[in-house]
Amino acid sequence: MGKGRWSRAAAFLLSVVLFLSCGNQAAWAGAMADGTLKESGAIADSEGDKEGKEEDNKEAGEEEGHSLVKTGRREATCAQEGNIEYWACAVCGKIFLDEAGAQEVSDKAEIVLPKLSEHQWDSGKITEKASCEKEGTLTYTCRVCKSSKTGPISPLGHKYQDKVTRASTKKQGKIESRCTACGKVRKQAVIPRIKKITLSTTSYTYNGKTRAPGVKVVNAKGKKVSAKYYVVKNGKAKNVGSHAVKISFCGRYKGSVTRKFKINPKKVANIKVSPEKQGFTITYKKQTKQCSGYQLQYAKNPRFSGAVRVTLKRGVSQKTVSGLENSTAYYVRMRAFKKVRDHGKVKTYYSAWSKKKKVRTKDAKLVCIDAGHQQRGDSSLEPIGPGASSYKAKVASGTSGAATKRPEYQLTLEVALKLQEELTRRGYDVLMVRTTHDVNISNSARAAIANNARADAFIRIHANSSTNAGVNGAITICQTPGNAFCGAYYSQSKRLSEQILANFVAACGCKNGGIWETDTMSGINWCSVPVTILEMGYMSNPSEDRQMSDPSYQAKMVQGIANGVDAYFAP
Repeated sequence: MGKGRWSRAAAFLLSVVLFLSCGNQAAWAGAMADGTLKESGAIADSEGDKEGKEEDNKEAGEEEGHSLVKTGRREATCAQEGNIEYWACAVCGKIFLDEAGAQEVSDKAEIVLPKLSEHQWDSGKITEKASCEKEGTLTYTCRVCKSSKTGPISPLGHKYQDKVTRASTKKQGKIESRCTACGKVRKQAVIPRIKKITLSTTSYTYNGKTRAPGVKVVNAKGKKVSAKYYVVKNGKAKNVGSHAVKISFCGRYKGSVTRKFKINPKKVANIKVSPEKQGFTITYKKQTKQCSGYQLQYAKNPRFSGAVRVTLKRGVSQKTVSGLENSTAYYVRMRAFKKVRDHGKVKTYYSAWSKKKKVRTKDAKLVCIDAGHQQRGDSSLEPIGPGASSYKAKVASGTSGAATKRPEYQLTLEVALKLQEELTRRGYDVLMVRTTHDVNISNSARAAIANNARADAFIRIHANSSTNAGVNGAITICQTPGNAFCGAYYSQSKRLSEQILANFVAACGCKNGGIWETDTMSGINWCSVPVTILEMGYMSNPSEDRQMSDPSYQAKMVQGIANGVDAYFAP
């Protein structure tokens, strides 16, 4: 065995010992690589023998096979190079790409992964905050080499939001578009204050249905505010009374207001007015719902100044007013009312007045009736007329019936009282000179009674007498046109005499004896009112005497006289 072969054999044996002692090939390869074996003196290696040794090693590796150690892949980073996966011979140091040692690397650069040019940046850290309009700064750090770089943060931009300062009835509001980040105001608009709040109507008339007025809101610029900015509450009602409407504002507006409307009773309907003696009667349709009563108002002028008011109960549908002036025009109107308790107090609500009605009271004429004569005559004298130089007995006792023997004063009062009743029934005011027999009233005093009462007609009831029992019939007596005492009343007295006589004859069927015009009657001469004397018939005529005491004939006489009065006062 040559010297070289011996040397290689000795080295091999020593490597085995080292392998066993180190426990693995890596230790062995390491020992081989870093010259441990050399330093231990196990193998004598001189400088002169260096080339020989390398040759020997090469030969030994080739002859006996490589002892390959794997190096795993290491990725390159921005801080250092990396390498691909490779195998290195622990003996000869050769490098291979495969475990079998078939692909030898001729240039170590083949296994090197170059240092990376790109860093592994983190997500960055804000070092200067961006604002709405200005950029910010973001600093990035490499996770590997800790290098850093900066980048811009784009301006955030304004985030505008509308801020509403709500308007009210006293102050205007505004809408402000302001950035929520920096507070910059982009635009601003004024919300005019609420100036006027009105209801479509404030007064209704009760009709049994629910009423609801409309609401109108106007701002300070005169423009209508949309209904979406307010809510109406309690805006409906049906019954008579005062009702509140609450308007609550929302959105651009704030606050609330209350407006009121009322419902009044309905008007009085179907009003009719009819004239009465010194008054009138009014009828109307009474109301059964939402009504406490009625007010009647009347006056002598259409403006109703100084008017009289009369309160009527709800269930009443007619009222007669009396005691008014004769033949006078009155204006009449009505309204309904309803009493309502409101917050502890009773309030009265009125309907509208009805249309005014005009009515003229009946001319309640005053008729004075004198039942001729009295129980005892008075023969003392008095002038036959005012200022007269001629005198007559104050009052005669009168005649008596040829058949009935009744005194005239009894017959005249009996008929006069029945006439009073009939004229009163017909609406006349009646004044009686006497109502009993036991009086002493002279002819001038009888005229004074009619004069002082300003009677519209003075009717003196008498019965006639004649020495001729066959004379019959009725007559009337009045003054002549030339009467020195009361000639001014001639035409009226003549017409009164005509109407009384004509109607009396027509009712009784008796003879018309005509009108006697004379100035000898003191009972006429003292009159200053229209006057007539009716001689109903002749008590000296037995037949006519009996007729005038007959109740049925007396009824005819009364009707005839009353008809004559109506005819006299007829237009």
